[in-house]
Amino acid sequence: MLERLSIRNVGGISRCELLFGSGFTVVTGESGAGKSSIVRAIELASGKRGHASLIRAGEEEAAVDAVFQTDLRLPDLEEEQQPAEGTFFTKRNLSRSGRGRAALQGTQVPVALYASSVGRLIHIQSQFAQLELLDPGRQLAMVDSCGKEELQSLLRELHGVFQRARLKERELKDIAVRRSEIEQRYANASEVVPLVKKVDLTAGLEASLEREILDLSHRLSDRAKLTQTLDRLTGGLSEKGLLDELTNACKTLVECLPPENAEQYVRLSQDMLQNFRDTVELTRKQMGSLETLSREMEVLEQRLGYIRKLRRLAGAKNEEELLSYCRGATEGLAWLEESYERLEKLTQEARDLRRQASQLALAIREERKRAADFLEKRVSALFQDLAMDGIGFSIRFVELPKLRRDGADGVEFTLFTDKRSGKVDKIASGGELSRLLLALQLSLPDQWLPPTLVFDEVEAGLGGKAAVLSGLKLQELSRRCQVLLVTHEASIAALGSLHYVVRKQGGESHVLQVQGEDRIHELARMLSGNPDLPEAQEHARRLLQRE
Repeated sequence: MLERLSIRNVGGISRCELLFGSGFTVVTGESGAGKSSIVRAIELASGKRGHASLIRAGEEEAAVDAVFQTDLRLPDLEEEQQPAEGTFFTKRNLSRSGRGRAALQGTQVPVALYASSVGRLIHIQSQFAQLELLDPGRQLAMVDSCGKEELQSLLRELHGVFQRARLKERELKDIAVRRSEIEQRYANASEVVPLVKKVDLTAGLEASLEREILDLSHRLSDRAKLTQTLDRLTGGLSEKGLLDELTNACKTLVECLPPENAEQYVRLSQDMLQNFRDTVELTRKQMGSLETLSREMEVLEQRLGYIRKLRRLAGAKNEEELLSYCRGATEGLAWLEESYERLEKLTQEARDLRRQASQLALAIREERKRAADFLEKRVSALFQDLAMDGIGFSIRFVELPKLRRDGADGVEFTLFTDKRSGKVDKIASGGELSRLLLALQLSLPDQWLPPTLVFDEVEAGLGGKAAVLSGLKLQELSRRCQVLLVTHEASIAALGSLHYVVRKQGGESHVLQVQGEDRIHELARMLSGNPDLPEAQEHARRLLQRE
């Protein structure tokens, strides 16, 4: 419970310290006196978001310190931040610079961690808190809290099955995504991989082939020039070449020389002509076969064409990427083959888990109906104590189209009379919603209630008997958890075991504990507007005696 609250520079309050007991504490005061400053301070202490507008005019910083009595162990907190010996210290600071601070047990923590931890200890319920009744998830949680251990056990089992089913389905989805990626990435692998092996691909092969082809092109060009030159020397099938002309020229030369020199000239000319012929023959042998060179060029060009085609098919920029594609294709296609069995097994496991979850959901539905029946009867009985005669409460189940981790049920809280019926958000007035929420809080198990409940003028819209009866139920609720109420209703304020009054003096709000005659005067003011009116004071005494 909240034991002490220290407020500095929040709203109209400059400084004050409030001590609380375990029962029913009420806070009263004139409109505009500063009661809302206390509520805002409690909101800050509970972890609600703070704004610079909450800081007292003329001040640069506001602070709220709280001390809670609790033996709870709070999740997400380090050991040194946990309650120690039943005591939990919290602190919130707001600055006009916008940099707020939060601390637990004297250790600074992020505001989100502060809020999640302190939020387990205190809950603030304003006039708009009835809106939580409109949340289907909240309504379902209320029903489930009234179930027996069998329902809780079924819910825990369903959570586990549902989580396992989700993991299986996520794995199935991951496999499907990977299969799709592999199939798209390696759509041409059946054509690419064999050809890569055929061309005996290595890094740099394409550039090497290009160089070989260029070199062979030069050789073929040189071969063509040599052929043309040799044809000119030796002649063709129908024409004589330079060698024939040289032979005839040598013959003519010999014939024209003196006989005594002819033998020497014949020998020299024959040697020259033979050397000429040997040179031509040697050149023919060394320049290679045109057919062989052409076949070699064809093989090189075909191999280079394969590589370029493979790169296009694989979307590769070079041989390294092409080789990487082939390795990936080999591994990916092997994984595809292996994944069929895993896919089939997972599909069956997921199907079995969904079937199990559906069976659990049906069992949960039956248990929920029993829990809902208990809650209906309990709330309807409390309606009689809250001046809601003739109004009934029922819980309607709605079958959801899709199974969720908490089952396949939605719920609708409804009110009905002889003349009207419908969902609470459609037909209930503000006062009826307020009393319905109070009836639910009284009906739900203790673990549903936080250690401290703060009510901010929730009796608005109520009066007379309804207000009195609501106050009595708040008093009853205070036996199960600490209740703090900010109220304008004297009949409810008189029920408090501790009474604080907020008064404004000189532009500053002061908070005072009242008892005895001071309390009678405050109740008289609330009843008549005049704290000194004898009739109002007498009425106030009767209200306190009623307690």
